[in-house]
Amino acid sequence: MKSSYLFLSLPRHDAAFTSTPWQLAKELAVHTPVFFIDHPYTFWEGIRKLNEPTVQNRWKAYFNKKYKMQDGIVVVASPFVWPINFLPPGKVYRFFKRWNERMLADRINAVAEYFKVQHWLYVNSFNFYFHQVYQHLHHPVHLKVYHCIDPIIKPYSKKHGHYLEPEAAQQSDLVIATAPSLSKRFKKEGLNQQSYLIPNAAQVKLFSSNNLSLHPTVQNISGKVMGYLGSIERRMDYTLLLDVLNQLPDWTLLLAGPVEKQYIPDSIMQHPRVRFTGPIQHEETPSVINRFDVAIIPFLKDEASAGIYPLKMFEYLAAGKPVVSTNFNPEILIELVDVVTTCHNSTDFANACKQIIETESVQQVEKRKKVAEKNTWTH
Repeated sequence: MKSSYLFLSLPRHDAAFTSTPWQLAKELAVHTPVFFIDHPYTFWEGIRKLNEPTVQNRWKAYFNKKYKMQDGIVVVASPFVWPINFLPPGKVYRFFKRWNERMLADRINAVAEYFKVQHWLYVNSFNFYFHQVYQHLHHPVHLKVYHCIDPIIKPYSKKHGHYLEPEAAQQSDLVIATAPSLSKRFKKEGLNQQSYLIPNAAQVKLFSSNNLSLHPTVQNISGKVMGYLGSIERRMDYTLLLDVLNQLPDWTLLLAGPVEKQYIPDSIMQHPRVRFTGPIQHEETPSVINRFDVAIIPFLKDEASAGIYPLKMFEYLAAGKPVVSTNFNPEILIELVDVVTTCHNSTDFANACKQIIETESVQQVEKRKKVAEKNTWTH
């Protein structure tokens, strides 16, 4: 083998939802060998979550082969590492960080030797926790890329991410970011002047299929539905959603995806017109979106929202669905003004949902699909 991509990804390939690095890796694998290693579980997680299939698969790799083939990608089974996020910044944290990085590199090196890799194009996809894995690889690294797919929001990530991500950017040959504000930030802060914008896209063929089947979790929902697909967590404006539900008494709010319950108020969890599907396999998500009358992006507008470029945006449009969104990131939404209705408050949001239902047409559906067709991963 000649050039091979190595993706070190914070989102895991077998998580409850798909991710930008996995979709990019699949696209790149069409023409170039791609190796993909997930953010590892800690030893403690390996014991505590022993009944979970994803963890069991990692344990099996200690006794069987250290990789599997999936969607044309060599998925390297990440080993378990030491839990160190509780440590304060300093020498002890750095010591165990290097130890963990060597464990990851040893697994990568073993698989690379088997496949006769000659050199790496190294992509650190938002995994600033292990950003120096490349220093322990046996094969030459000809290019180092830091791939920023989100702002750092959660306290767990901020604890060490606030200084590790700048290091990852500075030590890379170039930075690729998914939102304009993220890309500009690396230049503005003097972290890396080779910073480029590559927005998220969609598997347009998957979502534009004429198959109108419904997923079992949504088949028995009657009436009008405003639906959201993705992780249900802190970035969503639950106050707005409650206000919209009060203004639309004959609508159901369908939330499809993994749920982080610590962020969701009881008023949403227990609402009689809110339905949760739980995690949905990516290949099955079109059968959930088919039930949406209106697809929504109800994100908060806060200090982090300017760095968000939702993966779901073009998936909604590829399915031909009308999209109603909060004005969470004006810089990207202004470019989609013809196909996405942007709202500034709950009244605008509710009125937009009602108006769209009344004025929907075949022409508008086709217009949305054409926009999505220009935003494929291949493009």
